[in-house]
Amino acid sequence: MTQMKYQFKFNPLAAAIFTLLCGSTIQSSYAEANDTASTVDNKRLKDSIQKAYPGQEFFEQYYVEKSSPEAQVRDTKSLSSAFCSGTWITPISPTTQAVDPKEATSTVTADYAHYNPNGDSELEGNVLIDQQGRSVRADKVTIDKSQTYANAQGNVQLAQAGLLAKSDQVNYNLKTQQGDLKNSYYISEQQHAHGRADLIQRTSPDVLVLHNATYTTCPPEQKPTWKIQAKEIELNQETGRGVTKGTKLYVKDVPVLAVPYFNFPIDDRRTTGILNPNLGFSNDGGLELTVPVYLNLAPNYDATVTPRYISDRGMMMQGEFRYLTENYGQGKIWGGYLPSDDRYNNQDRKDFNLLHKWQINDYLTADAEYHYASDKDYITDLDTNPDSKTDLNLRRAVTLKYKNQIPGLTAQLKVEDYQTLDKTILDADKPYARLPQFLLNYVTGNPLGLQYEYNNDTAYFKKSINDNSAQESSGTRFYNQFAVRYNYRTPWAFVIPEASVRSINTFYDKDSIASQNLDASSETKSVVVPQFTLDSGLIFQRDGKYLQTITPRAFYAYAPYENQNGYANFDTTSASINYDQLFSPYRFYGHDRLEDNNFLSLGVSYSLFDTEGLERIRAGVGQSFYFSDRRVTLTNSTDTEDTSKTSGPIVSISSQLTNKFTVSANSAWMSNGNNSQHDFQAYFTGDNGNLYNVGYFNRKEIVDRQVAYDAAVASFVQPIKNNWRIMGHVQYDFRNNVAREYLLGVNYESCCYAVSVYGRSYYNDLDDPKDPNVNVKRAVMAEITFKGLGGLNNKLASLLENRVLGFKEINQSWTQR
Repeated sequence: MTQMKYQFKFNPLAAAIFTLLCGSTIQSSYAEANDTASTVDNKRLKDSIQKAYPGQEFFEQYYVEKSSPEAQVRDTKSLSSAFCSGTWITPISPTTQAVDPKEATSTVTADYAHYNPNGDSELEGNVLIDQQGRSVRADKVTIDKSQTYANAQGNVQLAQAGLLAKSDQVNYNLKTQQGDLKNSYYISEQQHAHGRADLIQRTSPDVLVLHNATYTTCPPEQKPTWKIQAKEIELNQETGRGVTKGTKLYVKDVPVLAVPYFNFPIDDRRTTGILNPNLGFSNDGGLELTVPVYLNLAPNYDATVTPRYISDRGMMMQGEFRYLTENYGQGKIWGGYLPSDDRYNNQDRKDFNLLHKWQINDYLTADAEYHYASDKDYITDLDTNPDSKTDLNLRRAVTLKYKNQIPGLTAQLKVEDYQTLDKTILDADKPYARLPQFLLNYVTGNPLGLQYEYNNDTAYFKKSINDNSAQESSGTRFYNQFAVRYNYRTPWAFVIPEASVRSINTFYDKDSIASQNLDASSETKSVVVPQFTLDSGLIFQRDGKYLQTITPRAFYAYAPYENQNGYANFDTTSASINYDQLFSPYRFYGHDRLEDNNFLSLGVSYSLFDTEGLERIRAGVGQSFYFSDRRVTLTNSTDTEDTSKTSGPIVSISSQLTNKFTVSANSAWMSNGNNSQHDFQAYFTGDNGNLYNVGYFNRKEIVDRQVAYDAAVASFVQPIKNNWRIMGHVQYDFRNNVAREYLLGVNYESCCYAVSVYGRSYYNDLDDPKDPNVNVKRAVMAEITFKGLGGLNNKLASLLENRVLGFKEINQSWTQR
């Protein structure tokens, strides 16, 4: 027999087979592969595809070690999990862009060819049909005389960008584009998946049906760790949906989950259907199963409805609605409802949330935010987002922002209120509502020369007192500040003098006037305070193997005393004590008090940079010297710190000792020599996915300045043998001699699945451990993720990411190593 080679514009069998396998609409969106990849692909096609491997041997032929020459050509990081020893390499790279079969030029080779215009035409013996980005291999190909029916027999292999299939026989109707592949095996390189089907049918140009089919992303093993098996899988490219019937999830050979019917997406289109179910267990709620249902309601809005069964609590319903308008912005609404919670005194549990963002034009944006929860434990017990934290006060606000039209001008108008979750909080201790508040800031001039700034904060603050815990104290406050400064900056020094005038005008509302029996002279409070500051420093720099800088700094502030006793405090707290606060004239956060100042702060900072630009050492020490007492306070009371002549020293130091190890420490003393606060943190990350983190924080109580706090935290992630790792976190409260949280877990990662088991003992963020009615919560959770299928739970990583500094980065390096 003579080896024959033909070239022609269109080969109907090749077009039909490629359409049968992939569909004419499925094409790679990547650029064509580079020459090296093409060379390797062609060599594999010529040398290795000729051998027919049934079943297991067929899969193993295209699963190669990552260190192999073929794998080195491809980007193996994108081909398989970091925990896989091998990777799929199909004959044609996923980055090879295929052309339309009807427009492609085909090259056909065979040991024997016979063309019969009155009967069947045949190609036989090592038949190879090549097109750009496609290839067909078979022992024999037959086309009937009408050029309608095509049949390929014997070790039929079909390859297209990242896809490979092997079948015993292919039958196809070239006119109706209907046909089938019998006893087929397939590989999808980009999805790291493979499987088989007794029969693959293309019932129309857009519909593909797989009978008795399997799917897994595990390496080609005799018994994969997990697989999906379905009696029937229908893929409809017109609707963008897939439907399975008689589907079972197998772990080894054991069926663990059966789904009679499942509807899922096969492309990026949004279509109504069931999303991946979630399954978990905890001793706080028992067995938990959620089955999200996605509803594609319209092109610009959709919804997800999630029935959720919690065995120890009951049946719960959650939902989310997302919308996008043409002219009025976008947002989402979500919430949940659990009637008669069996583990919460049979109370109804519920929450409701709304977020909306609207870009009105280039200068105006609007935001709306609303949150509601039925109780302070709702988020801890029932929120499915592990990153959520329980806030004491849930915010409700509408905000209008203006910027970008006038250089240096920003403005904001908002209405804001809160829901206080802890019902034992007195009305006097709840936050004020702002009904409304207007904020304006305007800065103009030269940042390296003369500069002007104006600030305005105008708001009506309202808080109703219904429990007689205090007198009504609501009203309108006007705050204004005008400042002028000169910025003198050079590489070796800076001098910045600033003069400003600030004012407060407060007008009590009628409820406050009645509650406090105010006379006409007390209904309004007004105060004006001028202020002068001078910030200056020198910069000494030394070059060498390391770049070193020393910056001595002097800061002076003066503002006369104006009596503000009896003024309302709507939203103001004392500033925290730290090194940077030494060089600020403001002792308060908020605009209900105007400070009296007459002090000088002196400090010096030191930095050392290595050749890579990393700040290996940063240190600062400073102290304030007072020339008069501080008479303006939040509660009209004074202590020894307000009358002391010095502040006590403040020290701050941090060091990135190596690229993996960082330490930092801060400490502040009071004027009498007692330490007011100190903290220490050490943070280490290794190359193998290990992490260690420890910190200690101590703060003494100072009236009107800071509340007491004494706690330590520690975290670790430690890889152990064969892709196992253990991880933990603890937060201990020394003031109450109780652990606020313990978390200890073990995690295993393999090529195609991951397992995590962890225990957690914790208090709600709002719980007081000293309260005899508050009990510690304990939970044991088990999670499993089948890679390529979807996670059945994913809280452990999110919990650690929310609590452990650097966990997100170290987790990425662990999975991508």
